[in-house]
Amino acid sequence: MPRHFVPSIPDSDAPWAGYVAEIARAQPGLRAFLRTLLPCAGDADDVLQETNLVLWQKREEYDSSREFGPWARRIAYFQTLAHLKRRTRSRESQFSDEMLEQLAVETERRSDALEDRLQALRSCLEKLPEKDRDLVKARYATGASVKAMAGDIGRSADAVSMHLYRLRQKLAGCIAQSLKLGDFQAKGGEG
Repeated sequence: MPRHFVPSIPDSDAPWAGYVAEIARAQPGLRAFLRTLLPCAGDADDVLQETNLVLWQKREEYDSSREFGPWARRIAYFQTLAHLKRRTRSRESQFSDEMLEQLAVETERRSDALEDRLQALRSCLEKLPEKDRDLVKARYATGASVKAMAGDIGRSADAVSMHLYRLRQKLAGCIAQSLKLGDFQAKGGEG
């Protein structure tokens, strides 16, 4: 995966360290957002670079009481429009502004929904007993094999596999309940 420009922090800008961390955390989501708007990966990477630069230039305009992701995606959207306008002049554009706006709105909606699900998952994981939480993390965060995990805890691979299945079912139910109750709506609400 290509590396993207994320500003380094000169000593005089140390107060901006948290902001730079937000930019860094936003990279995978921004790239995915841009890939839905720009069919060519190279174009998405170019626009991501431009977006990172604009995010840094606009750092003093960011309202830290609002969620960073929607704000960054909005800037990425405008950078995409600018990119496509440049391409239109050279007759390479494939999407109308209206189509691009529809794609951006749908992608933003899905991104917010995914963030809600991730927040619910984190909360539901915390509700599991520590032993079960460690088992889930070993399997899915570190990628340990069921066979290796079974050997570590002295159980059969089938028993560990069944236990993981039950934990996934339990987590899925917890997530669905949390989302149904509206416990995890994306912060900021607007992009």
